Amino acid sequence: MILCSCNQISDRDVKSSVKPCGASAERAREVFRSKGCLPKCGRCVKNIQSFCDREASCKVESRVRARANIQQFAVAAE
Repeated sequence: MILCSCNQISDRDVKSSVKPCGASAERAREVFRSKGCLPKCGRCVKNIQSFCDREASCKVESRVRARANIQQFAVAAE
């Protein structure tokens, strides 16, 4: 799905955008920077930011689930 028509940035581009340290992009500006472009009309910034926020919350939830699974495994092994 295209999130920025001006720069042809898709949801896949946002998912694959990373900061210089290797962490996932958390802000729309980091997505534009990783793609080597700037927002043109600006209509997409809110959508890209919302997408980054959703991706970040999904990652946190999966880490919490993984920790819970490890703890359950450790208890079961005792």
